[in-house]
Amino acid sequence: MRNTLARNLPNLLQPEREEELLRLLASVHPADLAEALAPLDAEDLLRVFGLLGSEAASEVLVELSDAAREQLFDRLPVERLSELVAEMDSDDAADIVADLSDEDQAAVLESIEPADSAEVRQLLLYDEDTAGGIMQIELVSAGLGDSVAAAVESIRRQRDEVEDLNYVFVVDEKNRLAGQVSLRMLLLSQPEQTMASIMTDCELIIRVHEDQEAVARKFLKYDIRSAPVVDEYGRLLGRITVDDVLDVVNEEVDEDFYRLAGTSEEEIYSDKVFRISRLRLPWLMANLGGGLITGYLVWLFKVALHDVLALVTFIPAIMALGGSVGIQSSTIVVRGMALGRIPRSQVRQVLFKEFRIAMILGVTCGLGGAVVARLWHGSSFLGLVVGLSMMSAITMSSLLGTVTPALFRRFNIDPALASGPFVTMCNDIVGILIYMGIATVFLKLLV
Repeated sequence: MRNTLARNLPNLLQPEREEELLRLLASVHPADLAEALAPLDAEDLLRVFGLLGSEAASEVLVELSDAAREQLFDRLPVERLSELVAEMDSDDAADIVADLSDEDQAAVLESIEPADSAEVRQLLLYDEDTAGGIMQIELVSAGLGDSVAAAVESIRRQRDEVEDLNYVFVVDEKNRLAGQVSLRMLLLSQPEQTMASIMTDCELIIRVHEDQEAVARKFLKYDIRSAPVVDEYGRLLGRITVDDVLDVVNEEVDEDFYRLAGTSEEEIYSDKVFRISRLRLPWLMANLGGGLITGYLVWLFKVALHDVLALVTFIPAIMALGGSVGIQSSTIVVRGMALGRIPRSQVRQVLFKEFRIAMILGVTCGLGGAVVARLWHGSSFLGLVVGLSMMSAITMSSLLGTVTPALFRRFNIDPALASGPFVTMCNDIVGILIYMGIATVFLKLLV
């Protein structure tokens, strides 16, 4: 259905085929519809949204890419935005409102119901990358002395507000979290039993200011579907569900993937060439600077190159090997950090492991390079220089690829920025320094 919609959508946007388009839109899942709408220009996107009801449009808006949302925000009237926000869960509503301009934020928050507005305002107080930023306020709670019958009645009253219900959270008179009761236990218990008598400890309790990546790792570790969020005093604030965590995981993976390439997800959906160029330019300028530095280093060692021209033939191989090994090491380390498998206390162990791997790779490639240099140019000393250079460049590149992400994390910089263009630039400079330095030391033997 998704492929059919994406293929037929441009033709269905003709005015005379509006009824056919409406029937098709009604049969498509919001996520599939959002994916099909992403390539449309602003005018067509706005037209499709005009055909959707408030509930359907709100679900699609949540699923849209940031770039497509931005196009809509520039054209949708505030009244229409308010209708859509009013249909959303509190966490989704907060995400949408946070992306609006200050003026539109104020207008939307004034237009929706006071209770909904208060919930969104509360969520906006938290950083978007924390547990508070991804939690939803809609939940079912009960007091320690409340009966099972009362809890079931509370679920019925909130059935339209609370979706994907897994637990009823039990709180004391000060709203401090005491435990939880699963729906299964609730159904199996007698109506007159108290919640205190059937509750269990929460498998996982999330602090409101925890980083969203840490929250995602805990969900994966404990394999749970829902967890309560509390403040520093243990008071229940909201809950995080597994679908919120999946969004975080996808977001972080995509973000790291694009940063590895020195770009942004916006390029996929945007057709603004100057804006896209501005996203790529900083890394390209950094690479240009690194290339110029590498060229300058080659120029400094021009005496060695002039006397032994054969050295030039191995520069590309040494730089390529160093860059590849550096990218491999940095990618492994960045991914391990993202998954929580490389805590700060284990950086030394990882560094030692990568050093041993680099030595094995360096010796193997170095021997291969030395043999090729000897057979190609007939010089054993040239083979020695090439072999030592390859081994040293690979070892240093691996260490750089391992250490740099750890240093970035230490200074609260996203380790993903340490990969891709950055590591490549550093490895090129280090590789040429090592190669030309060793060649200069052995110059008299080479001539």
